[in-house]
Formats: sequence, C-alpha cells, structure tokens
Amino acid sequence: MTDYTTRIRLDLEPEEVEPVVRQALADEGFGILTEIDVQATMKAKLDEDLPFHRILGACNPPLALRALQADPNVGALLPCNVVVRAHPDGGTDVVAVDPLAMLTVSPVEELQAVAADAADRIGRALDAIAGPTA
Repeated sequence: MTDYTTRIRLDLEPEEVEPVVRQALADEGFGILTEIDVQATMKAKLDEDLPFHRILGACNPPLALRALQADPNVGALLPCNVVVRAHPDGGTDVVAVDPLAMLTVSPVEELQAVAADAADRIGRALDAIAGPTA
C-alpha cells in the first residue's frame, strides 16, 4: 500500500486474474468504462516490450452521480483505476487507487462520504480477489 493505492499480489498469471478482478468489481457495482492495455500501447507507440499491464477504469454509477452532483469538477478524478500487471518475480499485482486519497484534493465535504463508500467497495472487491488467504 502507498498513500494513494492498495495492492494485492496473487500467485496466478495476469490473464487468469483479470476476469476475477472484473467480476469482483462488478459484484460491488462497478463497471469498466475504460481499459488501457499499457503493454500493447508501449509496443505500438515506442516499440518497447513490457509485461502484461492493464489499467481498468472502474465506475459505480450511483457513486459517480453523487460525486458529480457534489462537485462537477470531480469528473477529472474519475473513474477509479484498478491495475492488473505482471509482477517481475512472477504472479500478478492488482493495484487500486484509494478514493479517499484521491478526493482529499476537493474541499467539498459530501465527497468524503462518497469516497468512503467507494473505498469500502473497492476494499471488499480486493478481499474477494485475494480469497480466503487474505
């Protein structure tokens, strides 16, 4: 964990983990609005070979609506990004942004409740991904 993310590591290949991440997020009400295949993009743009690395832009529509109604500028911070990437020593890292950390940049008090809800949901999704050994 950093000041702005939460990370779990799994002893599975990224291709196995990604559908589990998508399902765990869906179970918490998140859909994937954007997807960036960093590996493919770096190859196409810079001819660099990177390991598996995907950024999933997760959005929970009711939470996003509450946040946008409280502060329309918060759209610059949406969606909540979740990264699925190969770990250099094998396995997969799943890294999620901490909504509480992201929304501390806004003085709008209502955003803290929205961020706390989003953080709880992302935390439960990560717990589900990690499984009973978490």
